[in-house]
Amino acid sequence: MSDDVKVELTPSQELVGAANAEVTVADAKGRQILLKKPGTLAQFRLVELMGDSARNVVYMNMVLPLIFVASIDGDPVAKSTKAQIEALIQRLDDEGVEAVAEGVQANWGKQDPAADKAAVKN
Repeated sequence: MSDDVKVELTPSQELVGAANAEVTVADAKGRQILLKKPGTLAQFRLVELMGDSARNVVYMNMVLPLIFVASIDGDPVAKSTKAQIEALIQRLDDEGVEAVAEGVQANWGKQDPAADKAAVKN
């Protein structure tokens, strides 16, 4: 039996794999922050739990990347209440928020829906 087995993914499988990818970023304090792309429902839930604050576009643009945070130094992060989101902001501080924003942009920010749609058709 050969150890040289090669598995090729379909374009659809590659897109799903990329969407489920996890990325670890380090902030200036050396903390390891695990990022994972949330589902669309998580984004809608974030708007709901932010309440009136969700009307502030600048605030929401600052908060949205934080729902990608899965853990900090291996400790899972809860994000299901506004108080938990605010605690996460305080815990991350400037260094962590900056690392998260850069990590999200670098790994999930360059989206091209037309290219994704074309890849799924192949």
